[in-house]
Amino acid sequence: MATGRTSTRGAALALALVGLGLALAPVAFGMFQRAPLGAEMIQDFAPLMTQERLAGFQGHLAGIDAAVQEIDPLVEARPGIESPAYATFSRDWPEIHTTMTSLMDQVAANREGYDAVASLPDFRLFPWFFAVPGVIILLLAGYGAVTGRDGWWLRLPAAALGVALVVLPFAVGMFDKAPRGAQMMGAFQTIETSENVARIQGYFATMAAGQGAIRLDIAPELARAGVPHPATEELDAQWIRVLNDMTPMIGAMSDSVDNYQAVASLPSFRLFPWFFVAPGALLVLISLTPRKARP
Repeated sequence: MATGRTSTRGAALALALVGLGLALAPVAFGMFQRAPLGAEMIQDFAPLMTQERLAGFQGHLAGIDAAVQEIDPLVEARPGIESPAYATFSRDWPEIHTTMTSLMDQVAANREGYDAVASLPDFRLFPWFFAVPGVIILLLAGYGAVTGRDGWWLRLPAAALGVALVVLPFAVGMFDKAPRGAQMMGAFQTIETSENVARIQGYFATMAAGQGAIRLDIAPELARAGVPHPATEELDAQWIRVLNDMTPMIGAMSDSVDNYQAVASLPSFRLFPWFFVAPGALLVLISLTPRKARP
C-alpha cells in the first residue's frame, strides 16, 4: 500500500509544483500592478498610432520646415523685417526638426508592433491567465496528496488546463505578435523617458513661440511688403490643427512614461508564449504519466 500512495503523492506533488509556479508567477513579476498600467498605455496611444495620424504628425513638421525655409532668406534679404522671437526659433529649428522627425519616423516604423500588442487580450487579464489555473491545480493536487487518491478527477482537469495553456498563445497569435511587441518596447526605450519627454515638451513650446512670432511679426511685414509667402500662410491656416494633433500626442507621451517603465520591467514579450506553453506541456505530461498499480 505504501508504494501506491507514494506514486500517487508523487504525481500530486509534481502537479502542485507546476500549479505553484503558475500561481506565483504574476506575483513574482509584479503583474497585478504592472499589467493594468500596460493596458492604460495601450489605450492612451490608440488614437495616435494610426497610419493617418502618424502621417499627419510628419506632415505638420514638414509644413513648419517649409515655412522656416521660406522665411529665413526673406528676413535676411530685408533687414527691416526683424523679430527676436523668430530669430530664436529659427536658430533652434534645425535641431527640433531633426529630432522630432527622427522620433516620428521611429514611432511610425513600430506602428505594426503596437498594433500587434494592442490586438492581444487585454493586459489586465494576463495575471489571471496564470493565477487561476495555478490555484485550481494546487487545490486538486493538494487534495490528492492529502488523501492519497489519484484518479480522473485530478488528471483530467490538470490535462485540460495544460492543453488550454498550450493552445492559448497559438490561438491569439502570440508567437508572431509578442516578438513584434518586444521590438516596439525596445524602440520606445529611448523615447519614453522623463528626460526625452521634457525635451519634446520644450521643443513644442519653442515651436508655439516661433509660430506666434511668424503670425504676429513676420507674416504682417511680408504682406505689407507685398512679398509672396505661401508656405507661411499655409502654416498660419493649419496651426490650430497642428495644435489639436500634436498636443494630445505629447500629453500621451508624458502620461505614459511610468506606464512604459512598468511594462518594460516585465520579462521580454518574446518569452511570454513560453510562459504558457512550458507549464501547460508539463501539466499534460504529468497527467498522462501512467499510474503504478497498487500492491
